[in-house]
Amino acid sequence: MSLTASAALPRVIVPPGWAAVAVSEDNGDTARRVFREAWTQGPRDSIGPFIHRLEEWLVSVLDDARDAGCFRVILPMGVPWQVPVSTAISLSFAPAAAREASALPGAELRDTDAGTARRLVTDLPVAGADPEALALLRTVEYVWPLPDADGALIAFASISGQPVAEFAPVTDALTVLIETMLDALEWPRSPAEQTMNSEDSA
Repeated sequence: MSLTASAALPRVIVPPGWAAVAVSEDNGDTARRVFREAWTQGPRDSIGPFIHRLEEWLVSVLDDARDAGCFRVILPMGVPWQVPVSTAISLSFAPAAAREASALPGAELRDTDAGTARRLVTDLPVAGADPEALALLRTVEYVWPLPDADGALIAFASISGQPVAEFAPVTDALTVLIETMLDALEWPRSPAEQTMNSEDSA
């Protein structure tokens, strides 16, 4: 049995306009559920192609997360960003054998609602990068020991955008928001809450 199937799934509070989407073997149905309400926002013949592109994008994101062993992806789904900077957070479990490899050498200890985590923020080099192209700007990683199993919970957030100095405040603001969400992550307090978390898909 995998850690995803046996370990308690954490609870994450997401801000308005964001969604915590469960990853599954077939993410097509999940994407259609996420964007179901969008069909009411305009004529189907004009809004349909746009929604289908959003569904295809989300399926691609969730499939990549599934292939990486993640069980949930947290990302903004509301009003499109006014600047070309975006982010996503993935959650996964690491078994005991991989726990040391996921300990984030050089990380600092961070007090969170789920207990003490190791946290590492990494700024990626963008010197000489094309300012018109999207690049990975920063990653934020948290690792917690599992409370009832020999393994770890890993949260990996990436912030991507155009490597332009004017957009740096957006990257910093997203970092604060990511850390606020992850600092407030907590383990379920009852079997009923664990079931609710496992059934939450968006």
